[in-house]
Amino acid sequence: MKELKERILRDGKNLGGGILKVDSFVNHQVDPLLMDTCGREFARLFVAVGATKILTAEISGIAPALTTAIQLGLPVVNARKHKPITMTDQV
Repeated sequence: MKELKERILRDGKNLGGGILKVDSFVNHQVDPLLMDTCGREFARLFVAVGATKILTAEISGIAPALTTAIQLGLPVVNARKHKPITMTDQV
């Protein structure tokens, strides 16, 4: 993931306490080409796992999860802090 590493070094900000600010290319503003590259690499690394879904955090993980899911032909599930009022138990 050379491209991601280079982008983090160039545009990421270490806020301390284990927090890496990547909002300029992963969550608030998304670089679609970078996310596509990440998705292709994640799919390559995890294809043998036999997953049936891609699970991601609802904040920063959605973009790379979507591109990974496209590559693997799988649905994405967002982990949330609270159950949405529109979600039924039959999902």
